[in-house]
Amino acid sequence: MNVLTTYKEIEITLQKDFVMVIAKSHTCTACQSILNMLEHNVKNLDQIEIYNVFIDDMDQFRGDHLIFSVPTVLIFSEGKELLRESRYINYSKIERLIDLYRN
Repeated sequence: MNVLTTYKEIEITLQKDFVMVIAKSHTCTACQSILNMLEHNVKNLDQIEIYNVFIDDMDQFRGDHLIFSVPTVLIFSEGKELLRESRYINYSKIERLIDLYRN
């Protein structure tokens, strides 16, 4: 799993064709298992690049993208936010978006 540690890395990553960014906190217990839950509930997860951002270390990302709770799953395409799921994740929405984008 790729962890983005600088804001420059985030800016470059968000400009990619189709990426998922998972905003986490070091102290959040739900954040520790979010990737396992995604892998279990989203069958086409291998069709998208996935990155982690720890918002405790990245105040600018939290502010720029209005992250108020964790975990937050964000999907971007060429710098545009396509989907945002926070705290209670709707896995079927994520799966449908990946299907639409990749087919």
